[in-house]
Amino acid sequence: MASEMLQRDDLSVYVVAGVPKSFKKKLQKFVGTESKSEGDVMLLDEEMTDWVLARVRGEKRRSHEQTPASSALWRAYRALSAARYHLQDQPIEEQIRKIRDEIEVLWRDASPLHREDEEAEEGETEEGEAELDEAS
Repeated sequence: MASEMLQRDDLSVYVVAGVPKSFKKKLQKFVGTESKSEGDVMLLDEEMTDWVLARVRGEKRRSHEQTPASSALWRAYRALSAARYHLQDQPIEEQIRKIRDEIEVLWRDASPLHREDEEAEEGETEEGEAELDEAS
């Protein structure tokens, strides 16, 4: 049913915070009464939610934060995430998840964005150690 719903051309995506999981039933009733045709509601899984929120927050990396390798690995990660979503009820889903996780590690290693984060963390650690040395 979810795949049929995702094929529609009248989809809207809303981000709602601070509601219990039981909110979905209330929302389904509301959509049922308000929709012009047969409306439906779908709660995204955790990974899809993270992806949507990353896009909404504007965490898409700028061109100077990408290399051709990191861009290709990111596209592979996204493709495997989509495949995993579509095959979530299949035995192959676990294997796809493992491959996707390996690609994520490779992407982090290849990404200039993560190198900058690691360098900043190392700098903070060295500063903290220097402060401890001075205090003793």
